[in-house]
Amino acid sequence: AYLLEAQGKLEEAERLYREALDGCREQLGDHHPDTLSSINNLASLLKDQGKMEEAEPLMREALDGCREKLGDHHPDTLT
Repeated sequence: AYLLEAQGKLEEAERLYREALDGCREQLGDHHPDTLSSINNLASLLKDQGKMEEAEPLMREALDGCREKLGDHHPDTLT
């Protein structure tokens, strides 16, 4: 997905980011750090596509999950 995003193939990248997120949620659960990273990746792509209404709740979910799982001062929470 990252490579497709870098190539400007945003719709294809979005599909793969969504597949990755679905797999993470299913296999690892909603609050696993890899799932939270996947949520953030999709949210960032959506933001870059101008899909702010879709991106915002995902960004909030990732931030809340990082705060809960990693703490407020962990580097992944802060970035």
